[in-house]
Amino acid sequence: MSGPIPVAAPQRVHDRLREASDGPREVVHASSTAVYVDLDGWCLGLVSATATRVPCALWSTLPDLGVLDPVVRMHRGELVVGDRPVRVTRLVDPRVSRVGRHDQDASRRPHPVTAGLDLPDDGRLAPAHLDRLLGRGPGLTPLGDDVLAGWLTTRAALGRPDDVLSAAVRRRLGVTTLLSATLLDCAIRGEALPQLAAWLATPTDATADALLAVGATSGAGLLAGAGLALTSIEHHTTPRRVVA
Repeated sequence: MSGPIPVAAPQRVHDRLREASDGPREVVHASSTAVYVDLDGWCLGLVSATATRVPCALWSTLPDLGVLDPVVRMHRGELVVGDRPVRVTRLVDPRVSRVGRHDQDASRRPHPVTAGLDLPDDGRLAPAHLDRLLGRGPGLTPLGDDVLAGWLTTRAALGRPDDVLSAAVRRRLGVTTLLSATLLDCAIRGEALPQLAAWLATPTDATADALLAVGATSGAGLLAGAGLALTSIEHHTTPRRVVA
């Protein structure tokens, strides 16, 4: 198979592609569902039709990325995988558009994966919590980072970002993986996985189960962090506020 690979892209991903210089890119992870590369210190992904549509990725309809040549480069604002350019045909907005009414007791219900993290009862995360969260846990996105991402995304979506915690996270992104650091950068701006956005908009058993199904522990971490953020403020039904 040859020819361009059509994809949808978040606006910020599209902008980064246009600004990137030509040349080869290091592949930091490759599988049948996702390829991630280092794009000048920011993790850019290409994901398959069945993969989670993370906000730092190009979203394709390909069923299997394992058939692609793993050699990746940039050329004139486009990612090229093997000899196939990845062409943006549609722009998408990964920010959370709505936060519905959540029952606080349900939002705070612990999940077995996150029950041992010693998270604050009042939901208020502070820079002091970063030592035991940021970069803590196995995988491309450590569990502690997922908790932080859920919290930061939800607070941004509620129009109540925490500038102090966000700045502290940004200063310490080097302690975690490139993909996780990039997703935390996205979270600070209110950009979310679709499963998290769906649960925030409509908190049901079905949306919670869909979120918990993301990765080995990522969904549970995101859900725990979002629940903490909802607990940390009294009123959590607000229109979206764009975070610069």
